This record gives sequence, C-alpha cells and structure tokens, in this order.
Amino acid sequence: MVLLCALMTMGLGGRLHAQSTDSIMPIEFGNFENWIEYPSDTVVMVVPIPLYDAYTLPEGWHAPMFVVDDTIAYGTFTLPVHLSLPVCKVSRDTVHAPQGRSALVAESFLLGDVLSEVASTIALNVLDSSLTTEVLPSIVTNAEVDLMKILPLMERAADNQSDLSWLLEMADTMDLNELIKGGAPLNGFEFNKLRGMYKYQDANGDADIDDNATLVALGTYYDRDLGKRMLVGAGSKNLFQMYDTVNYEQFTMDYYTLNEYYPAEYAFVEADSMVVIAISSTNEKNRARGSKLFLDSLTMVQRDGSCGRITNVWLDDWSTVHAVIKWSSNVVPDRWTVTYGPAGFDRGRAPHYTVRDSVTALMNLEPNTTYDFYVRSECGDTSTSTWAYLQFTTDSLTHHSINDVLAEAVTLSPNPAQGYCEVDFGGLSVSRVTLYDVTGKVEDTRKVSGNSVKVTLPRSGIYIVALQTPQGIVYKKVVNK
Repeated sequence: MVLLCALMTMGLGGRLHAQSTDSIMPIEFGNFENWIEYPSDTVVMVVPIPLYDAYTLPEGWHAPMFVVDDTIAYGTFTLPVHLSLPVCKVSRDTVHAPQGRSALVAESFLLGDVLSEVASTIALNVLDSSLTTEVLPSIVTNAEVDLMKILPLMERAADNQSDLSWLLEMADTMDLNELIKGGAPLNGFEFNKLRGMYKYQDANGDADIDDNATLVALGTYYDRDLGKRMLVGAGSKNLFQMYDTVNYEQFTMDYYTLNEYYPAEYAFVEADSMVVIAISSTNEKNRARGSKLFLDSLTMVQRDGSCGRITNVWLDDWSTVHAVIKWSSNVVPDRWTVTYGPAGFDRGRAPHYTVRDSVTALMNLEPNTTYDFYVRSECGDTSTSTWAYLQFTTDSLTHHSINDVLAEAVTLSPNPAQGYCEVDFGGLSVSRVTLYDVTGKVEDTRKVSGNSVKVTLPRSGIYIVALQTPQGIVYKKVVNK
C-alpha cells in the first residue's frame, strides 16, 4: 500500500492539514538492467536438441513454461522427452530505455516465432493444433506463477476493469501456495500505487486500438496460523498508446486491499509481498502478432497514512425512512466521503457525498430495506483512508418508531420557506437542533431551550431539521425556495 510521507500540522481543535512527498521503493529487478541467457539446447538422452536460437529473461523475472513429459517420435527414433519449454517472446530495448541501459519488451507471438524447427516438431506432436496457430501473449512475472490457471482471470480483468469477480474467485477458491511462489518482499512497506514507464506498439499500427497490454499487481500475505499464503489485495491497468511509438510515458496503477473493495467481507490485511504480472496482450479476440509492451523503472509508492483510519461506524438512530450514522476516526481529516445504497449496490457508480462532520443523515429511504453504507476520510487532494462499512435495515411499514410519532407534534413554518423557518417543538423537550442539507452535511447546530427556534436556511434546496429529545432524535423536512 502506498504511504506519502507527510508533514502534518494540527492546531488545537483544528483540522489536519498535510503536505506530502511520495515515498517510493523500487521493485527488485524492476529496472530490467541485468539479463540471464538460458540454454538454447536441451539434452534428450545424449542428443542435444536446439530449442531456441537465443532465450534471455531479465534477472528475477519468470515466463510461463510448457512442460513436456512424453515419448515422441523424432525421425526414426522414439525418445522419452522430459523438458520445459519457455513460452514467451521477450527482448531488450537498449535504444530508447528511459532509465539505465535497457528496458523490457514483451511481444505477442506464434509458437513458430520462438521455437526452433526441432522444438516446433515436438510441439506439433504433443499440442493441440490450434495452439500452434493461435497468437499468444508474452507474460513475465516477478514470481513463479501457474499461468494456466491465472491467465483466464487476467483476461477478465482486462475486459472489464470494474468487474472484480475474478478477484473474489482467486481469493476464495484458489490455493495461492500452489498458484504463486515468490514476489517482491515488502518488509513493512505499505503501498497503494505502482508506477513505471511504458509504451505500447499495437501491431496493427493504427489509431483504433484493437489490442492492449495489461499490468496486474497482487498483494499476498502468509498467514502463519493457517499455514498458507492468502490474497489480500490487487490492482490492474490497461496500457496502450495510440500514436507515439518512440517515447515512453509514465503510468500509475492503483492498488487496493480486499478490505477496500469489499469491506463487509474482508478485514484489512497488509501485504507482505507483491507479485507483478505484465501481459503483452489481453484482448483475446483481437490479439495481434507483433504487439509489443515496453516496461521500465517499476516502483511502489507508499500509502499516505496521515489520513488515518476510521475506527468505528454505528447507527445512531433510524425509522422507516431515515437513518443517522456516526463514526469515529483516529485523526481529524479535512472531510469525509460517504456513499450508500440498497445492499449489494455498485459503489463505484453510486453518487458520493462530502460531509464535514462525522455524522450524516440519510433521508427518503425505503421501509423494510437493507442498505450498505460506506465512509472514508479525505485529507488534502490525494490522501484518503480505507473505506469503512456498515449495513443496516430500516423499520417496516407496520412498525412506527417512537420518533415518528413525536415528529407529528413538531411544525415548521413557513414550509416551503424563503431563507428561514420557525420550528415549533409542540410541547417536546428539545435540547439541541441540527440542520442538515440533503447530502447529510451539517449546516448548523445549536443548544436550545424554550418551545421554538428560528432556523436560517443558507441556500435553496431541501433540508432536514433534527431535534434532540429525551426520547431520541426527531426529524422534519423543510424546502427552501
């Protein structure tokens, strides 16, 4: 996760103000400077068989391997073959590398582009014929990954960045001990962004991008009590350029914990290692032979912890059609962002509201309905906390809370209003009056005594007047023209 090192100044009773600079950690071997040349031959019995003319990979990076464990016919011989064929087309950019001496180039290919004639003959004998005519993506990772299982998930991520079902499937159904080995150790570095330099050359060479590359980051954590590695976060980003095939551009990819994606299902867990997967093409229908992904200078950006964490969220009051939600935080941020909707709503597409106090009133809800509520703190322009979550259910129509009954005694006049309204308590004992706008923002709050109070309405719109009584909070709506 990503922490932006911050200088914080907090006046007594004031709000937090922060200025920050990024704290970054280079990914081990993320500059692609050192390369390893692998043997281009393998020995079957005593006969060396050429597999590649040349096969190199950046130090610390891996490619998918196709394992051959079979008896095959080669000429007049029948030979047992036990070998692993690397399945990728990877090269070095030593001309335009933005930093250092070289950058990574991963290219989409046919098997015949990378295998020798002998190895192609072996492949034809042991592979389905469609695999020898299909354009394949080059995939490089900083861990050993079972790509036969993970690639379909990556393609789903590329097709729809907002659909995270692949992430849940990986977290809930896959044993990461069998799926992934290795990765970049974080040693307590809590990141939330991955940065680097890239360019993308679409093999079609036109402005309509039919092909695209994808970068995926997976955060994992080894649970010693369970004795297994767990997926605790992820991020993905499509990478492509329409015109420029010479200059590299910087990219930033957001990484989120599962708790941020699904706070109701997962607790916050800090990753202890991070796996990067670079895929030269994830558009299976339009994958083009010769499309190239260039990568260099991969770094992780540390999460800015200056915005703290929300420590508790609770339902303070509710009825058939409203709810008041409060929360507490270990810092006082500049503001909070809230969003809510019926249980299971799409948080990414729902309206988000800004509130200045750690309370919001949700009005015009549906009776007997379960809602999901999310809130996070915001500091400055870039720093946020993780989302906190609460689920609640409104009362049914057959049950009216005591507050609904008390509200019938309260009158607001004029309503509609023109800049102000008089609130008559109707004999109720009221100790405090709070004015909310329709988003739940507190416009005014004051202690009161007596039987009424005059409330100023600052702008046109709908407002909620909340009256604190010994029996609970009473809510009334007023419209200001």
